[in-house]
Amino acid sequence: MDASRRWIDRGEGGPEPSDADLARRVQRGDRDAFELLARRYLRPVHAVAASFLKERADVEDAAQETFMRALRAIGRFDASRPFAPWLYQIARNVARNRVAQTVSRRSDPMSDFEDRLPDQGAPPDSGVETAELRRLIAEAVAELPEQRRTAFRLADVEGYPAVEVARLMGLTPGAVRAHIHHARRDLRSRLEHLVKDGNEHDDERRPS
Repeated sequence: MDASRRWIDRGEGGPEPSDADLARRVQRGDRDAFELLARRYLRPVHAVAASFLKERADVEDAAQETFMRALRAIGRFDASRPFAPWLYQIARNVARNRVAQTVSRRSDPMSDFEDRLPDQGAPPDSGVETAELRRLIAEAVAELPEQRRTAFRLADVEGYPAVEVARLMGLTPGAVRAHIHHARRDLRSRLEHLVKDGNEHDDERRPS
């Protein structure tokens, strides 16, 4: 697995220090240890923020605020508990607060998400161009329930396996797979309707 697609909490004797070891070092004042934790979780924290926020600048700000809050709060972190779900809850709360506070400043919502979507391609003769389809997918994802949306973003857009998504979100791998399955089902249902509408519009435009 690509190292950029995992954030494994390594135990004693592993090639990398565990999250717990790094957290304890941070609690003793080791800022370099926090930098290692931040690098380990930078992409997943960005992905969590991006599952809530529409604009790149807001995602960047939310990720930075997440790590700043984590650093301030890490003295109260219980290093006997998993670090990833603790950080995930901070990222989630930061993003939720920014959603409540932020007014969109651009006319191109979800553009960052559209850029990261897997290239599904438009079905032949669907009446929906690829760029338009990607925009519609982004809008449909934004309307998914929160956990489905975040699991879909982490797994299908960012490429993390279900077991890693489960570790971050504090869920079982089975629950994550269920969220991903339901997200895909919901998106397929909505897009099939849009494609059908596109075909009907094409039929109306064709000469008899």
